[in-house]
Amino acid sequence: MINYNISYKNPHRHFVDFKLSTKSNNSKKMRFQLSAWRPGRYELGNFAQNIQKWAAFDEKKNPLSFKKITKDLWEVDTKNVIEVTIVYSFYANHLDAGSCYLDENQLYLNPVHCMFYIVDRIEEKYQLILDIPSHYKIASSMKKKGNILYANGYDILAESPIICSDSLQYGTYDVNGISFHLWFQGKCEPDWTKIKKDFSKFTISQIEHFGGFPVDEYHYFFQITPYRSYHGVEHTKNTVLLLGPGNEIMSKRYEDLLGVCSHELYHTWNIKAIRPLEMYPYDYTKENYFRTGFVAEGVTTYMGDLMLYKSGVFKWKEFAKTQNQNLERHLTNYGRYNLSVADSGFDSWLDGYKLGAPNRKTSIYPDAALCMLMLDLEIIKNTNGKNSLHSVMKELYEEYALKEKGYSEDDFRNICVKFGGFKVAEIFKNHIYGTKDYINTLKSNLEVVGIKLKERKNPNLSAQYFGFISLKEEGKIIIKKVEPNSVTDKNKIAPEDEIIKINGKAINRNLSDILKDCQKEIILTIKKKFSEKTISLAIGNHYKLLEMIRIEDATEKQLTLRKIWCNN
Repeated sequence: MINYNISYKNPHRHFVDFKLSTKSNNSKKMRFQLSAWRPGRYELGNFAQNIQKWAAFDEKKNPLSFKKITKDLWEVDTKNVIEVTIVYSFYANHLDAGSCYLDENQLYLNPVHCMFYIVDRIEEKYQLILDIPSHYKIASSMKKKGNILYANGYDILAESPIICSDSLQYGTYDVNGISFHLWFQGKCEPDWTKIKKDFSKFTISQIEHFGGFPVDEYHYFFQITPYRSYHGVEHTKNTVLLLGPGNEIMSKRYEDLLGVCSHELYHTWNIKAIRPLEMYPYDYTKENYFRTGFVAEGVTTYMGDLMLYKSGVFKWKEFAKTQNQNLERHLTNYGRYNLSVADSGFDSWLDGYKLGAPNRKTSIYPDAALCMLMLDLEIIKNTNGKNSLHSVMKELYEEYALKEKGYSEDDFRNICVKFGGFKVAEIFKNHIYGTKDYINTLKSNLEVVGIKLKERKNPNLSAQYFGFISLKEEGKIIIKKVEPNSVTDKNKIAPEDEIIKINGKAINRNLSDILKDCQKEIILTIKKKFSEKTISLAIGNHYKLLEMIRIEDATEKQLTLRKIWCNN
């Protein structure tokens, strides 16, 4: 048994105090490993940078000598030691869906960030004693007795976030005898009736498609912020969702709430149960390179939205919006011509989730989701609606997840081709492993279910008029994307340039409001690292977008296959 005591003294300083105690088992040396990354985010986390005052002691409280072996691995001399205790503090001052945070209102921990396992003892049981205010509630998927939590091994501990506060709001719903728990931390007023009704619908739909649920219960942990936010992280028996502002949760942000929750629930099967061969088991010490990020996130992004539509929670308007957003992100990223979606997923370990070098890579989220849409419709067409991408995922669940083995990229591709035929093989070759333009293939696939692509102008006026997309950073207007060969590009304006004046005037209002008044051209004053220049740009039509439209005179066959595809 590995015993952890977790406490803190001055929550405004954001340091959480940890004490780990365990038997030495007659080991001369013991190694304590902090994870180098967290499952669900395929980049190195460098969590050890938040550790302060690491020390080790024997059962008599005598200090033990130790040294660091790697950035996140400590080795302790334990010769003739019966019990070893390590103590350290962890700086918890980052709030997202996969982090640690402490203040006067809550303690929020993702154990994979801040808690160690002992090398060669990763399967050992954990006991966590939480020294927290007596009036605090505890939200966790771990077994609980009072203020004590239990985990059967590090894999479970790493996947079990904890929220402790006196302001947690709680609700639950049941599907097929399985309890789904809803925990809200932060200021908001959940409409429990509406939430439970909608959540039940998409939960039922997902379970029906797989024919079962991988775990015996499930928890949603919501971190609701007073500011705009959006983030979700999946775990084996739970998910953490960051969303705000809290006063818009049941109104302007409700579709986002449904979208991220359906997405993360689908992960319970896809990536938590259906895992790549390369991550079976996890290696917490280094990168776990894999090329099937397009399955992990592409399938989940697509299916999460489709399940909302198939279950009746979303109507066509809401579902089409999600697909058109994927199209917009795809069409405004010219990295689609430079690095395949499979290789881009592999490279997440290289440059994480940053925008990175301009137009270098694609995304395992929107770009891969469009590929999965194409695969789904091609399989439906090839089997006349008898099979779909659901058939592929169900086979992966039954033949790999339930048999406790990982799948390879060839396994996924072969199952898809088995159902979808040679056209599916072409999608893999051209669009998943290649950089051939998606649009003609997408058009052809959508026609199968009576959907067409219609061109539309980019609503972002700087993108539409001049071919650049900017963000406001620390009060500055910074260009982030430039369309190749656009009027902006031809005038030698590049990402990270700053716009300091428009038509000779300082920018004192929203950029879109200024551009609305443009007639034929605009004069920009651009600040580069070592120079400024003034440039005249003529209005054009750049960063053109497409949107999905239902064909009004669709054939009977198209309507039949459409209903099979999405129940509508």
